[in-house]
Amino acid sequence: MKSLYPQSFIRIVPRPEGWERRPLPNLLHRAPNRDQEIEILERWYKELKSYQKLDLRKRLRSLTFRDFWSAYFELMTSRIAKGIGLISIRHSPLLGTKRPDLVAADLEGHKQIWEVATAYQRTNRESDDDRSHELANWLNRNFVHYWGILVDAERFNAGGLSIKKAKPAIQDWLDRLDTNGPRELTINPPCISCHLTLTASQRRENPLPIVEELMGQGGNLTATDRIRNILHKKVKQCESAKRHGLPLIVFLFEGDWLHISRESLERALWGEWQLRINRQSRESDWWLAPGGLFMPDPRGQPQNTRLSAVVYGRRQWQDGSLHATLFVYHNPMARHPLSDDCFHDLPQSHVTLSDTEFTAKWSHDLDGPIQILRLP
Repeated sequence: MKSLYPQSFIRIVPRPEGWERRPLPNLLHRAPNRDQEIEILERWYKELKSYQKLDLRKRLRSLTFRDFWSAYFELMTSRIAKGIGLISIRHSPLLGTKRPDLVAADLEGHKQIWEVATAYQRTNRESDDDRSHELANWLNRNFVHYWGILVDAERFNAGGLSIKKAKPAIQDWLDRLDTNGPRELTINPPCISCHLTLTASQRRENPLPIVEELMGQGGNLTATDRIRNILHKKVKQCESAKRHGLPLIVFLFEGDWLHISRESLERALWGEWQLRINRQSRESDWWLAPGGLFMPDPRGQPQNTRLSAVVYGRRQWQDGSLHATLFVYHNPMARHPLSDDCFHDLPQSHVTLSDTEFTAKWSHDLDGPIQILRLP
């Protein structure tokens, strides 16, 4: 069987600079637990059925954020299923005309549909981030100087990366930094195929490749809006959960979209608390604004009922082993509710709704130590 990361492959993956954020170069060359990380991925990959491997192999060897993390977290989710005691785990099975990420079953044969939703930037910004890494590498290959530079590149044109026309301007700017030249240089199309700003950071003792830091891509959507859209899309895609009468669980993992948190997920599920003031009496109270996926629609009707639960997850190393930190959010309006027994001793949230009250209760005190799951 082919190895996922043989030495011949590792050698051709570029070693990451200090500003590099792409997951694969960091995993193979800079991860604190590099050898263990690689060993774990090799073992997880080896235990897959042969027909499951081709697509995952391609994505696990990709330099892009989306391909790598989506494949990684699909594998990780299958190990979570093993870790909580599910015995039948099928990757991408055909259910009707759709293929969910996983279908898992317990000892009694009760099946669940598991979908993996990693929180990413919007596609255009993700593409800009990949191309800004390509641009930073080009700058380092072409410029060695005493000054270190902060790179901010966005709004790339379609087509290949066009940079060479900007080379004389960049060299001239670098050479003038020691004689009180401007600390910032902006270059736009048509001279270059993006909107590029270079900012002088610090002067170093020896000449080195110039890039010291690479700015990430910004975004207009809040984390809450983005998460709500991701989850809503997963629910719409998974008609098979309704048709086959199976619980649907969506796992949300942190990808390259750095502002995701449990708090932003909770706002997406329950709505956002807003202060409401009566102009006449001047009395005020807090209320949940409409829009929560687990809340009734504006007419008071249940919505997203095919979604049984959302699990918020992140990786965590502890005692030399890889674990998953998981928080389970049960949908109070689910057509097929999920039993608490499924996730055993992991933190789980249940919501109670009435005409006047909203109450969220956790199975654990989240301010104290919480149970995490060791991944087999």
